[in-house]
Amino acid sequence: MKRFTFRLESLLKYRQYLELLAQQEMAKAYKDVTESEMRIRDLKVALLRGSEALDQAVAKGINAVEFKSHADYLDGVADDRVRETARKTKLETVLGEKQAALTQKSVDKKVLERLKARKKSEYMGEFLRSEQNASDEISSLKKAREITDAIR
Repeated sequence: MKRFTFRLESLLKYRQYLELLAQQEMAKAYKDVTESEMRIRDLKVALLRGSEALDQAVAKGINAVEFKSHADYLDGVADDRVRETARKTKLETVLGEKQAALTQKSVDKKVLERLKARKKSEYMGEFLRSEQNASDEISSLKKAREITDAIR
């Protein structure tokens, strides 16, 4: 009997490839979300330090031009933080979509892997049955030969 071959092996390999691509895309989306979170934290720290610096400068006494430049800087940092927070929300949505796509690709691949295992099991069962039948046939012929030799 010939060796087991899964006729859908090329489709299984393709689905494994698609799952790998989905994993890479999800990893990139996760990295983007993490980087955005880090940027938001950095902006928050910059905002705190800037406001502390402004408070210290006001306590020492500064002119209106310097105060305006500090205030503009803080407004810019606050605007950047708001934009980055909105960007992070969009990135989290993209990450959710990538996770759902990865889950679907994994399920598709798993279905074919289970089918392959079932087909291989059926093949092995059939192979063992045919081996057993051949063994039984040989045993029957041997017994029949012994009986005919005993009769003669």
